[in-house]
Amino acid sequence: MPPKVTPFGSQDYWNNRFTANSHPFEWLEAPTALDPHLFAALKHTNDENPEILHIGCGTSLLSDHLRAHINNPAQIHNLDYSEVAITVGRKREVDLYANKDAIRDQLPATSKPQRPTYMRWSTANLLDHSSLLTCCQPSTYSIVVDKSTSDSIACSEDVYVPLPYPVSISRDPHSSSSSEHTTSFEPIHPLHVLAIHLALVSKPKARWISLSYSTDRFPFLHHPPPELHKQELERAGLPNPGTLWRLEAKYEIEVPPAAAPEDSNGTIHRPQILHWVYVLERTDVEVAVRDS
Repeated sequence: MPPKVTPFGSQDYWNNRFTANSHPFEWLEAPTALDPHLFAALKHTNDENPEILHIGCGTSLLSDHLRAHINNPAQIHNLDYSEVAITVGRKREVDLYANKDAIRDQLPATSKPQRPTYMRWSTANLLDHSSLLTCCQPSTYSIVVDKSTSDSIACSEDVYVPLPYPVSISRDPHSSSSSEHTTSFEPIHPLHVLAIHLALVSKPKARWISLSYSTDRFPFLHHPPPELHKQELERAGLPNPGTLWRLEAKYEIEVPPAAAPEDSNGTIHRPQILHWVYVLERTDVEVAVRDS
């Protein structure tokens, strides 16, 4: 009997997981692993107060670590599919900074510093543009941070999408078409859908920093659909995510080998294990929600 596949695309799975264990958990690397790329992205942006979208924040301490990179914690927006994870993260932040509030309240009124501000926390389904837009505004974020969230979404099943797709290229001649509404003739890779939705809420030139275990995480960058398939989808109003994002750089992180067992005499040879950081840049191709 084949092993049971973990249902990473299930909201119930994540709610149950974080309910059973709400302690901080890190996927792949420590929160500091993305620091060089965050520094570079912040230097790259022209925004005085760039907004950071942290997708799939889970219970990672990366959320708190991001505060060290910006002036105002409200610039950070943590998103997760699980409302349990969001509740845990929000409470943890308040608890961590509660002492500052207590100290502030003990000071004379004339010397009280400003009350600390907090990050934003929201529950959203990244594969549903309507869900995403309940908490995110279009063309808002200068940086998207993704610590193995794309890995999780890539493990979900391909999805059938409505056509014409609700999110379209703004100047697409088909965007105002009154073509009959239907469903894609075959399922779409979930990362294609994710890339379209992140393009909707990201500014031009925004950086998407993604930590992954995969050497080829984003299929739309190097493996576009067959030409006929591509043309049919574009005619049906589904944006090609390869026109919305380009690969700026790709970096490897070598995973330190585990300690050898005591009885191995130090002679065990393990294959090199690498994690990867992808830095994608948002193009100038505009997308918008199609008029209904």
